[in-house]
Amino acid sequence: MTGWAILLQWSRLGLSAAIFLLAARLLPLAEIGAFATAFALPKLLQTLHKAGVCELRITAEAPDRPIFLLSLATGLAAALLCLAATAVLPADSRPHLLALTALPLLNALAAPSEGALRRALRLHALALRTLAAQGLAAGLTLFGLMQGWGAWSLTGFALANAGLNAAFSLVLAPPRLTARGPALPLIPELARLTLRPLLNAATFPTVQFLIGLALGLPAAGAFQIAARLVELVDTLALAPLRYLALPRFKAMVGTAGFAAKLRQSVWRVALIVAVVYPATAALAPAVLPLLGPEKAQAALPLLPPLLLTGALSAVLMPLIQALVALGQSGLPLRLAAVNFGLSLTLLLPVLTHPQALWALPLGQTVAALVFLRQARTANATLAHRS
Repeated sequence: MTGWAILLQWSRLGLSAAIFLLAARLLPLAEIGAFATAFALPKLLQTLHKAGVCELRITAEAPDRPIFLLSLATGLAAALLCLAATAVLPADSRPHLLALTALPLLNALAAPSEGALRRALRLHALALRTLAAQGLAAGLTLFGLMQGWGAWSLTGFALANAGLNAAFSLVLAPPRLTARGPALPLIPELARLTLRPLLNAATFPTVQFLIGLALGLPAAGAFQIAARLVELVDTLALAPLRYLALPRFKAMVGTAGFAAKLRQSVWRVALIVAVVYPATAALAPAVLPLLGPEKAQAALPLLPPLLLTGALSAVLMPLIQALVALGQSGLPLRLAAVNFGLSLTLLLPVLTHPQALWALPLGQTVAALVFLRQARTANATLAHRS
């Protein structure tokens, strides 16, 4: 199962980031920024389905039909929100977001079936589905880049990947729509499952969106290059551990080894972070110029604060997953809310300053200190239950 989980996470996130960085080698910063600014909102809203609806299908004892209808309803609402957001985007980003409004609907079609596959622990099917979809979408992107499609190659990758994932998911686990049931009682649980992942994922897309609006598309392109590099590092180093942590902690709740497992996980993640993130910072000046000197010059100054933000988030991951496994999801939710709110509060007044992005790790550090102080009482619970 671990091997399939690694393949699933690497194919889902790593290949996407790698394709983007390849496209970044060929596209000017302004075109990268036009796509990235348009993609920020759909990327954030995919949490509704990839976390919310998918997890609901895993945990809820409900027929397929109400979950499927609820997924479609949230997909339609997200698509309408994307459509409304086109009014405030730079002119070059608007056509991309108009096309990308299809993403929430495609994710809505896929999410219940993906949840069913995860519930049945068919990780091999999920991994092969994702690898096939990403591979075919990557082929389309490379063709588009060679044909001079520009930033539309990236938009095409996002749409093709989502569409193929939806099609493969529906074939692998078609929802049984004949069994009826009420959908409205599922909404509070869906909101609970979605809120924390949504807040956790909100910072980078929100900053991406704000940079595109306030600083222009070349600046948005530079931020996207730095953010994608951090995403690629996180995926290769930590995404499989993050994906498996919660089910493993849940399986050990109430056993004598729970606390030891938590300590082991914290030290393992800390060791990976201590090696991988400084190594990335050290190698970036040699690697980023491969994308072009202009892009390296623009993206390199943005990388250290984003790497530090990612490292801080990674170190906290085992404790957060352990608390969720123990049913204490309130503390991680408060951490996500405080981190998002504080980071933006610190960032917005200095957004135009060259060192503005240091507000992100500063906000996260303060939020983490508050979280750890509040978690002291949870430590007694951890020890008691282990």
